[in-house]
Amino acid sequence: MSRVRRILSIPWVAYLAALAGGLVYAANAFFVARTKTSFLDEGLYLYKGWLFATGVYQPYQDYGVWTNHLPFVFLIPGYIQKWFGPGLETGRTFMIFLGLTTSLGLWILARRWGGNWWAAAIVWALALNPAQIKVYTLAISEGLIAPMMVWMLVLILGVKRPTWQIMLAVLISVVMMMTRVNLAFVPPILVFFIIWRYGWKTGIQAGLLGIAALIIFHIPFWPNILKAWAWWLPKSLTPFLAPWRIPASAFGIAPLPDETSNPFTIFLYISLVFRLYFVALVSALGVWLLWPRRTRPLTERIRASVFLSVLLLVLFIAHMQYAFSSACVSCIQLYTANFDFLGLLLIVVSYRFLARELPAWRRLVMFSAGALLIFSVGFSTYEDVNSAFANAMIDRMDRFYPWNVLRHFVQIQPLMLFRQTFVILLSLLTIALFALVLFIIARRLPDRKTASRRIGLTALNLLLASALLLSPTIVLGKGNDFFDCGNTNVLQSYKEAGDYLASAIPPGSKIYWDGRLAAIFLYTPGVFVYPPQLNHVHSYYTGGNADILYRFSHWNDALARQWIREADFILLQKEFEQDWEIQIVSGAGYKRLDSTPKLEKCRWQSVIDVYQRIKP
Repeated sequence: MSRVRRILSIPWVAYLAALAGGLVYAANAFFVARTKTSFLDEGLYLYKGWLFATGVYQPYQDYGVWTNHLPFVFLIPGYIQKWFGPGLETGRTFMIFLGLTTSLGLWILARRWGGNWWAAAIVWALALNPAQIKVYTLAISEGLIAPMMVWMLVLILGVKRPTWQIMLAVLISVVMMMTRVNLAFVPPILVFFIIWRYGWKTGIQAGLLGIAALIIFHIPFWPNILKAWAWWLPKSLTPFLAPWRIPASAFGIAPLPDETSNPFTIFLYISLVFRLYFVALVSALGVWLLWPRRTRPLTERIRASVFLSVLLLVLFIAHMQYAFSSACVSCIQLYTANFDFLGLLLIVVSYRFLARELPAWRRLVMFSAGALLIFSVGFSTYEDVNSAFANAMIDRMDRFYPWNVLRHFVQIQPLMLFRQTFVILLSLLTIALFALVLFIIARRLPDRKTASRRIGLTALNLLLASALLLSPTIVLGKGNDFFDCGNTNVLQSYKEAGDYLASAIPPGSKIYWDGRLAAIFLYTPGVFVYPPQLNHVHSYYTGGNADILYRFSHWNDALARQWIREADFILLQKEFEQDWEIQIVSGAGYKRLDSTPKLEKCRWQSVIDVYQRIKP
């Protein structure tokens, strides 16, 4: 044992372990980049960014593309493509680079606060989580935000940080805000921490610098950037933004009603979030449950822990509130990747001062929380239960009276009932097994009374170690993967489909578009797509004032009928084409060309039908 400890105490051994974790992350990320499907948001960030960077449109311009976020989220991937070429491959390769810088920043922080092996552990926590790697590799905003936040923390967290690093951290926080408005909480929280840690003078300087930076970043887009704030801020609090807000009278009827949440969906998606980011979020939960009764004097470590806790809690609650009150309840699974790694940092920073002994009531709270966590995460796996296995079991169980009684009283589909019953039983079994292991550990220690009081930290260590091993499996990080496309090469498929469209559609052609795979236009240079159509149904209304909607980068049925008759080519993605569109392009004056090959080999909906208007 002493020999093992001597080997582990050698610094370069821990460095090699961290490097190996980084290589595993990179290998997994390149696999994800090649095999995961694209979706609307990724295509919009890349294609709108490309249009902005190449000067085709300006952010927030009238009758342009809908700049429905603050500008940097589009401009960053846009300029990367301008420098290295447009396409999914460029966007995702850049995100892999950012993911590795995120890992490097986390390694620096963990090494600063916990030592070499904590640093290696935090790298492996990322490298073993497919959900984390997936979100950071797709060309979406979470992969932009994560390195910004990590390097902000590298600059601000530590003993007596230099003033220039404090100010640079503030600038990064403002850049985060200019990338996604839902990170607007970060700069004020950071400034309050600076006041708390470094005093009023430094804090006021930091606050003034942040305000100045925010103003400067707004100047190139002024005043039309107020459209973005008018969209996000409540009308009752911002009547002065009325000129940059779509008048209520201009709206028609939205074809997609807002997705509403209910107690079941809230429970399900919170459970899925803990499942996908288990190690990070449970680390934070464990720290809070083991927080010591006395934290005086306020050491640097305790201040950092409080700051990380406030940041994590505020961002988590804010993103949950938005997701569960918006049209994208499931988006909380993506949003959480903006900040979940704060839990990993929190346990590294806090581990040394966590309570080693707990009174009986705190042990009860901790084990109740652990049991609820295992149950809820287990329940969230029910959709991943193999349907062939479930149906075979249902055929056998139909002969048993208790099963039929359950079906009669529950009144839900047998497949769903079996899946949910199956995972509930497995979850309860896991809870019992976990409790048994803790009981055995406590019994084997010499001082059973002390061991009983200290079992809380043992339980957290056991849970996190088990979760780290399960992270790459369908039980945790590999589950609920709606971007999975097997081992097919998605990047190559997009290129092949794009090459076909580029050969069939001359530059300068007007395109009517009805689909959700906007990334395809990165491969068709020089074409004109009616800009509001890029956001598909999310900017579409039936009725309303066509000109006002178009000025604010929205569209309606009248504009759709006008554009489909003006366009040189009509592109209709399978599943999304409408009857009236088919009726028009099937009539005289239109010629059907070959459809594209599948943009994503695993999805029949990824085929685009191509029609050409025959000019008289």
